[in-house]
Amino acid sequence: MGNDQEYYDRSKRYNSVNIPAAIFTFAFVFAICGLFMVAIFFPELFGGSSEGNLSVNDNYKNLKIEFDDDETFASSLTYPERDTPTYKWAAAATSIYPFMSYGYEEYIGGQMLNSAEIDDCKIFLESAYKISDRDSAKEVIDRMLKFGHRAKYKKFLKSDKTVKKAIELIEKDMGSDLTYEDGLEITEEYFKENGISTDAFDRVKGSALAYLRFGDSGIDGYDYLRLIRVTHMCFKCGYLSQREYMQLIGNLNDELRREYRSFKEIHECYFYGEMFRVGKAADNNKYIFTDIKNGIAKMEKKGYYDEIEPMFFENDPHTSSYYQMARIENVEKFSETELSDNLEDYTFEVNGIVYQLPVTYKQLVNGGFEPDSSGDTIIPAGEEFYFEGYYLGNEYSKLDFGVLNNLDHDAPLSELQITLVNGNIFRWNKYKDYPYRIAQGIEVDKCFIQDVEERFGELSIPEDHVEDVGGGKMYYYEYRFDTGFYRFFVQESGRLAGIRMCRYHDEDE
Repeated sequence: MGNDQEYYDRSKRYNSVNIPAAIFTFAFVFAICGLFMVAIFFPELFGGSSEGNLSVNDNYKNLKIEFDDDETFASSLTYPERDTPTYKWAAAATSIYPFMSYGYEEYIGGQMLNSAEIDDCKIFLESAYKISDRDSAKEVIDRMLKFGHRAKYKKFLKSDKTVKKAIELIEKDMGSDLTYEDGLEITEEYFKENGISTDAFDRVKGSALAYLRFGDSGIDGYDYLRLIRVTHMCFKCGYLSQREYMQLIGNLNDELRREYRSFKEIHECYFYGEMFRVGKAADNNKYIFTDIKNGIAKMEKKGYYDEIEPMFFENDPHTSSYYQMARIENVEKFSETELSDNLEDYTFEVNGIVYQLPVTYKQLVNGGFEPDSSGDTIIPAGEEFYFEGYYLGNEYSKLDFGVLNNLDHDAPLSELQITLVNGNIFRWNKYKDYPYRIAQGIEVDKCFIQDVEERFGELSIPEDHVEDVGGGKMYYYEYRFDTGFYRFFVQESGRLAGIRMCRYHDEDE
């Protein structure tokens, strides 16, 4: 893995000796064979993978999941996971990332990961973890669950004399009630004064503090936060299903709750884990540790730990049945509505969820949309108002919505009925992630104008049937009813470029 560093970088220089050719040849072959054997049994000395000599982590069985088969993965639906306790807990656990650099603490790893960021995310996964597709994602995640840095840490504690000496010294000088803040005071000079090598100062210090504070679980939190972040990215990049991603995160959350007592302790472990990974940071790379320390300090100063710690031990029944229930409860059922065959029912579907105009602002939010206008926005009496809704935060999965305040007084957007929805390929189906369909399954960029007429009859051609859409001119055709209208935008090929539907207010409203 690109982020992983092995214990040490060592090299040896062999001086040639003037000996008879036969003996030299024998000695050379013997040396090569010897180095080959060393490379097999001690690969960490050569920068290779050392997993062959590591023990599988004791909690691997608690963390691993069964991955979906190809058919299940291809047909899986999603729900707004940000509303679930699993997501919120994982976001709190990984909040060290936005505080040590930048980002949003309400998102896992501090990252929204809109569609515009997915290409960069894929590049990061491939360069740092060698993850480039679904197969490599499953392989790498499973390997991280089995081993990770915590397996190397446990081996290091058992085999390295320097870290054993450091543990004894720190415990003797600082006692059993050692705190995170105490550990920050330990310097290279302290090691030197007490005869402890500083060749791998950060690794030794981090391991000693991790062990004295948390024992064998010393840097588990470091691995788990990295796994949560990677799993989240893999889902966003389309390498994992939402079920896989949420179950993995749920398992990791559970282990963090079991091994630690607070979010701050988890972040402390992240600090020790990074020290272990780095080994010994050059002076110009000390910012790696400074950023983490500053992040923890910022959270304390801001009072952020006070906000999130109450949820630390909250129960999270993250089971498949729970999330199926959450998906149903979060999306208001519209009289058990299904996608209609009749245009005048004004139904549309997004990601398996069917809506029927008129809908409410709350229904859109519960269904996974993130509106660009607050529900408190005041709409003057008699005026129209249009806003955009990003589905699951996806920049390119965006629908336009419209309301008409037909009341005799001003009213907030959240109290008005949404009677218009519009989606086109320039802002909705660019990545084909979340199809936008209407009656009889008519879908933008999949169906042709001929498909529409075959199912619903001949379309009318308005006198001015050209509209500027996304900077280009599109022709459109319509169905108009007493109850509302549909407008279909068409590409030159005849393929649908967009669908707008509007249901008029009832006269008695």
